[in-house]
Amino acid sequence: MSDRLQYSGKVYLYSSGMPQDMIETGKQKLVEFGVNIDDIVVIEVPEGVPEGCIMVTIWPHYLSVAKVKRVRDGSIYAPQLFNIQL
Repeated sequence: MSDRLQYSGKVYLYSSGMPQDMIETGKQKLVEFGVNIDDIVVIEVPEGVPEGCIMVTIWPHYLSVAKVKRVRDGSIYAPQLFNIQL
């Protein structure tokens, strides 16, 4: 795995109900992986995410990085690429 996340446009950080300190930790970890802080969009629900973008889900001990392949009728198909340990 590269130490830099390859993306274009925005990176969507899905908080999945995590507290604000976990969201901030996730943002900082993404910056360490080469994401511009201005490109990070925090979302509360996985809706309105465009196809082709990177979506990162915050879990208690890691970030799950996925690429959105398809969005249809409120469902997102986003195969996981890798995890980033927190």
